[in-house]
Amino acid sequence: MRITHNMMYSTMTQNMNNILSDYMNTGIQMSTQKRVNNPSDDPTGMVQILNYRASIAANETYINNSQEASSWLASTDGALQQAQTILTRVTELAEQAATGTISPENRMQISSELNQLFEQLINIANTEYNGTHMFAGHKTEGPAYSIKLGVMTENAEFDNVTFDVQGELPQTAMIRFTQDGEIGGAADLEYQYSKDGGKTWVTKTLNAGDTTLELDGCLVNLAEGTPVNVTAFNPDEPTSPHNGSMLYVRRSALYIGDDNDFPPELDIFGNSINAGATSAQGIFKSDVQIKFPQDVTVSQDGTIEFQYSTDNGITWQTSKATTTAGSNSVRLVVPGGYVDVAAQNGTSISAGSQLVVRPNRAEEQGYEIAPGDFVQITNDGKDIFGGLYKDKNSDYAKPVAEPNIFETISDLIAYCQTDNQNGCSQSVEDMRKMSEHLLTKLAEVGGKSNRVEVNMNVMQTHKSNQTIRKSNIEDADLSQLLNDITKQQVTYQAVLKSSSMIMNMSLLDYV
Repeated sequence: MRITHNMMYSTMTQNMNNILSDYMNTGIQMSTQKRVNNPSDDPTGMVQILNYRASIAANETYINNSQEASSWLASTDGALQQAQTILTRVTELAEQAATGTISPENRMQISSELNQLFEQLINIANTEYNGTHMFAGHKTEGPAYSIKLGVMTENAEFDNVTFDVQGELPQTAMIRFTQDGEIGGAADLEYQYSKDGGKTWVTKTLNAGDTTLELDGCLVNLAEGTPVNVTAFNPDEPTSPHNGSMLYVRRSALYIGDDNDFPPELDIFGNSINAGATSAQGIFKSDVQIKFPQDVTVSQDGTIEFQYSTDNGITWQTSKATTTAGSNSVRLVVPGGYVDVAAQNGTSISAGSQLVVRPNRAEEQGYEIAPGDFVQITNDGKDIFGGLYKDKNSDYAKPVAEPNIFETISDLIAYCQTDNQNGCSQSVEDMRKMSEHLLTKLAEVGGKSNRVEVNMNVMQTHKSNQTIRKSNIEDADLSQLLNDITKQQVTYQAVLKSSSMIMNMSLLDYV
């Protein structure tokens, strides 16, 4: 076969390009120190590398979430420890106030310090972390507590009474009734109040049909029909809590955050559903929408169909429910619980009727620290500190169920300002219970902190292992690269030199 100069040139050019390409690829690997820079370098390896990169990125997110959760929980722990210090001091002051040898003036002096501690505890309950309030449920944009006047009573007739107090008082005021009667009743009712610890009393009359007691700048509203029993009234014991249906009006802490109370709320659309008899029970993690695509009868034995959605109506699932003869409602089982839907006419529900289950989600804010592992960081402050709270089903604020730290301190202040030694003695034991309650909350936060710390170590270890595995596939062997690039450089230079020598030859060289 005849070898032409054109063939020689093409062959040498192709060889040089191949060698140059290898040289350049090695140079790229040298600069990036990566063996796989493009999918063509190792298709199977690139798939593994991308999977490892996604896993590492997810681990980094979980680690960052864990770090943020850890910082938040550390701030929460610090706030609760400060609160525990305050409770310790309040307990010491309660023990002093309960001593029989101190004077009324001494108890008033103790109340001054208690007032300062009370306000400091409110500041702690309103603690912020990066501009968000930690004890306000999911309403983190605003404070958890504000100061409001509340009522303390030890009389059985007032156990289930809700008070609404407006205005301000320089110190605890006492109210007592000097005759039996009924708030808002058909007859006038005489009452007395004292704003100086029982030293002096002002007598006033609550007009028939009226429900508001006036204390010169402070208004106390009681529910109509509240009974007043003064059988045990004794003018010689003016500050006795059982004397003449005694009420103490003193400063309280009003919780204005969100709650996580049950049951969830219901929004009902359609006149065929009886809103008053319809209820939901369960632990719902999100809103659940329910609708009836067709007319259904609930008052006979059978099966009906309904639809529900847990993603705000984007997708709907069809389910069935069993009806019972003689019943006016049907139980619909949905994710998280069930809803008992009552028919307005007692027999049927019209097509198109809908309702939405809306759970209270005060404690649901937090971070996902591992796949499927969610740690809550916000707190429902009223379950920690107590105070007064107006829930969604009430028009007035009332004390949170025990244990109630704020109300216990408020009671102690009232007892000190009214020189009530027996009340101070009771407050000593109550404060010890409050300390135990707060220690339990501290333990819960500590448990979460430990859990987050352990998880962070696991995620960091997992990330390190994934990084090593990715490196084994992706990273280049530097010593091998140096050896390869040296060989390729020598080879390329040799090819250039030999090619130039061959291509410079002609017949004239042999003449």
